[in-house]
Amino acid sequence: MQFCTSGYVNAFGVYQDFYTRGYLPNSSASTISWIGSMNNLLVFGGGLIFGRLFDAGYFRFMLHGGTVLFIFCLFMVSISQPDHWYQLFLAQGIGLGIAQGLLYLPSLAIVGHHFKRRRTMVMGIVATGASVGGIIHPIMLNQLFQGKVGFHNGVRISAAMNGFLLIIANIISLQPGTGTQKREETASGERVVKTKKFWQFFGEPAYATAVAGNFLFFTGGYFPLFYLQLSGITHGVDPTLVFYSIAIMNAANLPGRVIPNRLANRFGVHNQMIVSAAICGALAIAFIGMHNAAGVVLIAIIYGFASGAYVSLLAPMLAGLSPNVEEMGNRMGTCFALGGLATFIGPPIMGALLGTSDYKWIRPSLFSGCCVLVGVIFMIIARHFKIRDVERKRRENPEGTDTKVPPRSRQIV
Repeated sequence: MQFCTSGYVNAFGVYQDFYTRGYLPNSSASTISWIGSMNNLLVFGGGLIFGRLFDAGYFRFMLHGGTVLFIFCLFMVSISQPDHWYQLFLAQGIGLGIAQGLLYLPSLAIVGHHFKRRRTMVMGIVATGASVGGIIHPIMLNQLFQGKVGFHNGVRISAAMNGFLLIIANIISLQPGTGTQKREETASGERVVKTKKFWQFFGEPAYATAVAGNFLFFTGGYFPLFYLQLSGITHGVDPTLVFYSIAIMNAANLPGRVIPNRLANRFGVHNQMIVSAAICGALAIAFIGMHNAAGVVLIAIIYGFASGAYVSLLAPMLAGLSPNVEEMGNRMGTCFALGGLATFIGPPIMGALLGTSDYKWIRPSLFSGCCVLVGVIFMIIARHFKIRDVERKRRENPEGTDTKVPPRSRQIV
């Protein structure tokens, strides 16, 4: 499911370039980016609703409905007409976004119901599906769109492949034990679940500041993903290399989603997220100096690894801020909802700053980098509050704690 949802989102740069340079000739880069932004808003922002549905036990219904809608909307994209922006916005931006949103969050949150001790590592493994999709989808779409197959048939082939994979996921979900775990019951058989409303989560300083930092990261963090291919083309880089730039980025994204999760118990989730986000912010500003093939490849590799680390650690971080497993889907959904809103407004702003014909790359680069780096500040503050909470719980529950061993809260948070 990660391959078909987040992996396909990571390939939107191919669509952005294809639409901008020919398919939608009367639409600006900013206008076209609203398609991808709306898609992101619904994939991540829909988590506010989809998280509650997941917590209510509708995992399989979300999977079945999302699969049907995903296939249908991609086939609608395949019959769209050139220079008809609204058709693509409805089919790819809204319809496909809802379908991917129904599939994306449950594929991560379900892990939290079945793993606890190795939850971070397992979530990282699951998230690698997005990186694999981000490698395969851009290469396949570029080859189809630029070759004899063409755009319309290329999208149909893509829809058929993703539909086949999602059908397999549906078959697997029918097996016993793949749904959400049952809630605990009292002796009388009544369910006792004390959960907060989503707005009450923001009364927790660690959660509130972490979500604020993530919002700023997603506001500026999608700039390289959306515009790397277009930037390479406009700077005269070999088109053959540029067409593989997003695939290169997602190939580097793959180890970024696995290695940091494997090291989370040693270096901490928050610590690694702060470093990864800071690297992404610095590279967004370094985008200004990218004028050749070496620059394209260098940014694709480093940014791909750092962004992969950040995104894969986001779900474990939110799981760690969820004292009640029954709230996990809702907490993730709330954070993803605000992150989706950020991805909805960020790329169009950067497209407007870029301009329509005489592209001015310095303006969106600075905007992107500053948003991400300010987000890093909020993440550092969130880490401070998390450390405070961990150390307070240690003082309140000294049982089972070896007092001879100094607390390692600052290293493992």
